[in-house]
Amino acid sequence: MRRSLALIALALPACVAPPAPLGTPHPAASPTKAVGAATPTAPPAWRRLADIPTPRSEVAAAVYQQDKVYVIGGFGGPDRVERYDAVTGRWDRIADLPHGVDHAMSAAVFGIQTSGDEGVYVFGGYAGSATARSFRLDVSTGRWSEIAPMPSPRAAGAAVAINTKIYIVGGADGSRLISPTYEYDVTTRGWRTLSAIPTPRDHLAAVELNGRVCAVAGRRLSSSANLATLECFLPQTDRWEKLADAPTPRGGVGSAAWNGRIYLIGGEQPLGTFREVEIYDERTGAWSRGPDLPTPRHGIGVAAVGGTSGVPRGAILVLTGGPTPGGSQTAVCEALDVR
Repeated sequence: MRRSLALIALALPACVAPPAPLGTPHPAASPTKAVGAATPTAPPAWRRLADIPTPRSEVAAAVYQQDKVYVIGGFGGPDRVERYDAVTGRWDRIADLPHGVDHAMSAAVFGIQTSGDEGVYVFGGYAGSATARSFRLDVSTGRWSEIAPMPSPRAAGAAVAINTKIYIVGGADGSRLISPTYEYDVTTRGWRTLSAIPTPRDHLAAVELNGRVCAVAGRRLSSSANLATLECFLPQTDRWEKLADAPTPRGGVGSAAWNGRIYLIGGEQPLGTFREVEIYDERTGAWSRGPDLPTPRHGIGVAAVGGTSGVPRGAILVLTGGPTPGGSQTAVCEALDVR
């Protein structure tokens, strides 16, 4: 199943071991095992990846073909686009975005069975003020083109692709939260306005979960007004449903979905950034605690990769971001292997 994401100047020097490519187990001491005993299952652990070439925060990120992650714009490189290849563990630079933004929304469309414009899409963001301008990267040519703008300016929201539609949820225009859900159809190249999110917020994250757009956490225009809300939009019926709140209210977060679970990562509050990783399991309807993020930060790019011949195992990638509240940036990138 294709998983879509959404999916929004000081580099911190660090002395680390060489990054491991995806699929390499985290090094650990090997316990003595009795003959005939079952091999214990190692708990999930974080791994350091290759640093992103341009440290940034408040980025947009999108996964293309389940093993290429595009990190777009943000503080420290508003027009910069860099791609992480989960097969090779390497970064490369892609054509710059036609205009610089931070707090943009991004999603990728690929593998569709009908006509439509596949590629990596970027919507809105702040370019001095909130913008409605939107762009598409043709991955085959490496060129950006401008598409129809959103119905109104929006930044710090989230974008999720499901088949040939991309949904924009949450966000703000700078001084006001934006409630309506926008739908962009890559076959008609047009927009529709759908039901408003019940809990308006910006700096949220959103993922696709079994055909639903699930919006999690965020805040009400201030890092001192963080939320733990989890709400899911059902495109077939144009309605929202409420699910269990996350344990920790936070904004400036990232999220990804894998195997029926939502991984909520990072975020900021006035006194610092969050290391807590919290996992929602749709089968139980409950949250649990995952391994802490080694480098707490906000304004991150988070993506789930895997399920391909090159990357058979799943991993949640956390790319760049701000280690302290505000506009800080780091080059650190980390991955959590998942089942």
